[in-house]
Amino acid sequence: MLRMAAIAAFYIIELINYHGLSLAWIELPEVRGLAFHQTVTAIAAAWVVMGLGVHLALRTRLMPAALKYLSTGLDVVLLTMLLMVADGPRSPLIVGYFLIIGLAGLRFQLRLVWFATIAGVVGYLWLLGWAVWLAGVRDVRVPRYHELIFLTALAMSGIILGQIIRQARSMAVEYARRSAANEPRLEPISTSSRDIT
Repeated sequence: MLRMAAIAAFYIIELINYHGLSLAWIELPEVRGLAFHQTVTAIAAAWVVMGLGVHLALRTRLMPAALKYLSTGLDVVLLTMLLMVADGPRSPLIVGYFLIIGLAGLRFQLRLVWFATIAGVVGYLWLLGWAVWLAGVRDVRVPRYHELIFLTALAMSGIILGQIIRQARSMAVEYARRSAANEPRLEPISTSSRDIT
């Protein structure tokens, strides 16, 4: 459901970007044209369909072991596609890679966080290569130090989230150990005939 909420929130911003917004306290002019809006709408619709499919699969318990990796991988692919039609590595939407890593952390599974982090790094590297290839048409490249800072931040986010998961697991194990040690012991029930009478 958080995935769907994030898609809706970012799509509302896209609608404001497309139509423009004029309030007394905020002025957002129309920025992008129809072709960009239609492409973003198609990607958002595909993302929503994927999210609904994941929700249905979870409710019916279809392939739950692989589902988390598949959905995380598709999140990265769809975000990278969205960035390719936007401003590539210059787009503020690159922060979506951090959201995907954070979403993976909600499952408290270290391997999924590693997968999301590596997938985010690969998606961003793909985007950087695409920006170089596209340089003749429109320049969406960023300076090399921006690239290194972003890649380092992605990696550190995965490492920090992994440490949080490790700490949470050790706290849960310690809590379970303490709870088991503090449980009152029940005396076994005797079934001899003297006890019954």
